[in-house]
Amino acid sequence: MESYDNLLEKRKVWYENIGKVYCPCLNNDIIFNSKGFNHIKYNGVGKARSKKERMYRLGILPLAIPVIKNAKAVYKYKQPEYSERMNKIVEFWALREVVGKQKIVITVILRKIGSGNITFFSIMKKK
Repeated sequence: MESYDNLLEKRKVWYENIGKVYCPCLNNDIIFNSKGFNHIKYNGVGKARSKKERMYRLGILPLAIPVIKNAKAVYKYKQPEYSERMNKIVEFWALREVVGKQKIVITVILRKIGSGNITFFSIMKKK
């Protein structure tokens, strides 16, 4: 089994080289910025996730791209809402698709802050 530090470093380099991925169902480019990678390590309020949780998210991270490219429709959409913490309007999308060799259901969360770009925010397997 790969060490956490080794996996983190490998995924960080991989992630930083993505830049953006076109999402046909949103007719938009999805930007992969540092906030999305940070969310894999920390939860929404900045508390560090457990090592087990981080390993799991880093492990499935490469599946985000086929989900974004192949999602036929938006699985869930959260209307634009004012965020006190960010002092901006925030909007969320969830894309869900069956991907990978094991044909697992992966959900990718996308976020838009204010008038900015739609960015990758999170990834998880269906419970």
